[in-house]
Amino acid sequence: MSKNTPGPSRAFEIQVPCIVFLITTPAFVAIRLWSRAKSKSSLGWDDWTILVSSMFAVIVMALMLAACTYGFGQHIANITTPHRLMTMKLFFVSQAFYKLTMNMTKMSILILYLRIFIQRWFRITCYVLLVIITSYMVGAFFASVFQCTPVARAWNKNIPGSCIDITTNWYANAGFSIATDIIILTLSMYPLYKSKIILKRKIALMIVFALGAFVVVTSIVRMQTLDFSSTSPDPTYDIASSVWTMLEENVAITCACLPMMWMPLARLFPSFFSLDSGTDSHGSSGARSSELKATSRPRSDWSRFSAYPDTKGSIGMNQTGDSQNRPSEDSTGQILPSCQGGEAQYQNATGITKVTEYRVSFSNTKSPSGPIDA
Repeated sequence: MSKNTPGPSRAFEIQVPCIVFLITTPAFVAIRLWSRAKSKSSLGWDDWTILVSSMFAVIVMALMLAACTYGFGQHIANITTPHRLMTMKLFFVSQAFYKLTMNMTKMSILILYLRIFIQRWFRITCYVLLVIITSYMVGAFFASVFQCTPVARAWNKNIPGSCIDITTNWYANAGFSIATDIIILTLSMYPLYKSKIILKRKIALMIVFALGAFVVVTSIVRMQTLDFSSTSPDPTYDIASSVWTMLEENVAITCACLPMMWMPLARLFPSFFSLDSGTDSHGSSGARSSELKATSRPRSDWSRFSAYPDTKGSIGMNQTGDSQNRPSEDSTGQILPSCQGGEAQYQNATGITKVTEYRVSFSNTKSPSGPIDA
């Protein structure tokens, strides 16, 4: 702002990552949704949740860019009083949306887990985590909004009133975020490790899911800056925590999108991510892992017999046979089998189970070579 006193500014430290992520984050979300559409699968709750989370992330970045136009990044003594108040107000609002985007990203990952893992203990753990994270998100949002009484004292300390300990609040939020990130990151590793899928694909999957470790790293680094930023007498210039806030929320969304981007990854790294035929970790053909169990029938003459996967079936990673004439499949099924529909009968299964529904048709005309036993 021209009315501010000229001086050093660190605004570019906010502006550069914001501009970069305003391009890359929506792009990753768009590719994820494109992958869903390409597989002719409807969007799931995990997709809607990450879409809303990305919108909140864009709001956070837009607010921070707006704050920079008023003087965020400059020494507070060089900013005029009206601009300083507007800067702090925009920063205050962005903190509330930051709480929403971080927790909604975690919720999206857990909902994705519920689509592809069917173990009873795993699903119960996901539901418990969803309740905890959702409750915390609501509590953290209102704690951020009503951190001061009156609310306006949050950005104008000249107003009489009181505020909670901001440093303690920020540390508590960071601690919860890191703890839940680690739990979510490690939760999927065991069922992936125990799965009977092609070894190289198992490794590729574990690497993709393990990329969430970058979020943990950014959260830990951000935590190191909280005490300095929250107690600084020059909050508009000491902006290290704000820089890491931008990185943390956008890296989280990007990592949450990667597991659903199997088709783009298969084109970039076909040796690891392709859906071509191969053998599983036990050396048997993946296509043989799917069995057709038919009810015993009396002797009859079948001239034609056809069995094909129902469109509701999950074409999972244990099925790596001929992909020709493959029906429309959920893009989740390209990672691991989907557990939608009829999941109750498989909840006591161990490892990762592939479920395929079949339709069978036959006619009772004689075969040229004689009758065929059913």
